[in-house]
Amino acid sequence: MNYLKIYTLLLCAVLIAACSDDEEQFNSGAATVNLQETAMTVKESAGLCTVPVVVTGEHTGTIRVTFELKDHNAKEDENYIVTTKTLLIPAGQETMNFEFKTVDDKLVNDDRSFDVEIADVKGASIGENKRLTVTIKDNDSSFYETLSGTWIFTGTASATNVSNVPVGFSVRINTAEEGTEAYEHYLVCSNKNGFDPDNDIEWEFSWRLHYEYDSEAQKTYLSIVPGEDVASYGPYTIRFRRLALDGSTSDVYRGEYDVETKTVTFENANLIGDMYKDGLIQIQKFRLFGCKMEHIR
Repeated sequence: MNYLKIYTLLLCAVLIAACSDDEEQFNSGAATVNLQETAMTVKESAGLCTVPVVVTGEHTGTIRVTFELKDHNAKEDENYIVTTKTLLIPAGQETMNFEFKTVDDKLVNDDRSFDVEIADVKGASIGENKRLTVTIKDNDSSFYETLSGTWIFTGTASATNVSNVPVGFSVRINTAEEGTEAYEHYLVCSNKNGFDPDNDIEWEFSWRLHYEYDSEAQKTYLSIVPGEDVASYGPYTIRFRRLALDGSTSDVYRGEYDVETKTVTFENANLIGDMYKDGLIQIQKFRLFGCKMEHIR
């Protein structure tokens, strides 16, 4: 009985060793591992990011790739997080992603960078593209992307039938798509009624804000774009214009954004809504002053 137990234990040990050898059966063919890119830029708010690792050549076994991270002005576990620095690429698989996650610190800072480098490979050789420089682009310095969401527009309005009544209504703001000319220059706003206190027409407004960021003063300005059709009803349209109270000739109805209160306070001027038909002005439909916009979510 003792001999049987000893034999059984020896057999188990052999089987375990054999299984271990199978799991660690590395590629023996002439394969090469490269990073697909040598540079990439991501937003601080990007979250999970992927770096493609590409295998070329004969690949009939497992390839183990070990990475090393080299910080420039970015710091691991503070500005970005990596959960594993080793990839096991199965036989026949040509691409696998190395992953990292950016950390949005909600602070104004310079862009940060670090290197992802292939430090060691088992089962293949290291190719020429072994280092990738990652630039983490700060998203807080200009505030552009933080402005999307729901806002409350308030002011004092007059129209044909009412005068100097307080108004308040919800406005949805969307940023332009990255890569377009409007990105970081314009915001698109939409709301129902609101501007016109007469409420005699079911206007649906779609209008633009021009975005400006003064990096030296660290101030953000938002201006309502004039002279564009912002609402329509049958043959009639509404266009905004600025009416100065101080004799100035600027046509830009401008506001300054306060980061602490998340509020845009517009200048001391009137925002006029003119009603047009066939491209010709018919009447001044409404007028607002003392306008503000507060970002609520």
